[in-house]
Amino acid sequence: MRVSTNQFYLVNAEQMQTTQGKVAEIQAKLGSGKQMLHPSEDPGKANLISELANAKERQNVYSKNVDAAETRLTAESAVLESMTSIMQRVTQLTVQSSSDTLGVSDRDVIATEIKALRDELLNLSNTQDLGGSYIFSGNKTGSPAFIEDANGAVSYNGDYGRLEINVSDVRSIAINTLGPDLFSAADFTALDDLVAELRSNDGDGVRTSLGKVNDINDRLINSYGAMAGRMAAIESQRNVIDETKLRIDELLIREDDLDYSEAVTELTKESVALQALQASFAKVAQLSLFNFIR
Repeated sequence: MRVSTNQFYLVNAEQMQTTQGKVAEIQAKLGSGKQMLHPSEDPGKANLISELANAKERQNVYSKNVDAAETRLTAESAVLESMTSIMQRVTQLTVQSSSDTLGVSDRDVIATEIKALRDELLNLSNTQDLGGSYIFSGNKTGSPAFIEDANGAVSYNGDYGRLEINVSDVRSIAINTLGPDLFSAADFTALDDLVAELRSNDGDGVRTSLGKVNDINDRLINSYGAMAGRMAAIESQRNVIDETKLRIDELLIREDDLDYSEAVTELTKESVALQALQASFAKVAQLSLFNFIR
C-alpha cells in the first residue's frame, strides 16, 4: 500500500508541476504579448523576428532622415522663392530703365534700389540654418557661401560637396543646393555693372545688361526646379518607408505577437486541468489517509 501511495503522490506531483508550468508560461506570454518567452523555443522564428525588428529600426532611421531632409529643403525653398522674387524686381527695373525716356535722376533712383537688391541676394546666398550652418556652401557649412572683398568683388567660398542622406537600404539622395547653382561671381559683377551704367545714364549699357539679368533669372528658376524635384523624391520615399514599415509590422504581428484569444482559451483549458488534478489529488489523498487510520 505504501509503495502504491508513493507512486500516486509522485505521478500526481509531476502532472501538477507540468500543468502549473504551462499555466505560468501562458500567463507570462499574456503579460508580454509575445508568442515566445525565450529564443530557444523556436530559434528559426526568433532569428526571423530579430531580422524584422532590425529592419523596422532601419526604417525608423530612414524616416528621421527624410524628416531632416524635408526641413532642409523647406528652408531652401523659402530662400529660393525670395531670390526669385528679388530677381523679378531687378528685371522689372532693368526693363523700365532701358527706356531713354527716363532721366538721369530716375535712373539714379533705380540704381540705388538695384544695389540694395543685389546686396540682399548676397545676404540670402549666405543663409544659415537653425544650427548656424551655411546651407549653400556644400560641405564647408562653417563658412559663408560667398564672400565680398574690400573692392566689392564677390567670389564663391564653399566647396562642391553634396549632402547625401540614406533613405533606404539601397538609395541615397543628395539634398543640398550649391552656391554656384544659384549665382556665379560674374552674376554679381553683372549687377554691379548694371548699377554703374544706370548711374552714368548709359542706356545702351542698361539694355545690354538686360540679357545678363535674364540669364541670372533663368539659373534661379532652374535651381528652384531642381530643388522641387528633390522635394518630390523625398516625399515619394516617405511613402515607400511608411508602406515598408506597415508590411514589417504585419509580419511581426504574425510571427511575434500573441494571439490573445487563442492564449486565453489555452489558459482556461490548462487551468481547468490543473484544478481537476488538484481536486483528484486531494480526494485520493484523503481516502489513502482514512484507509491508513483504519
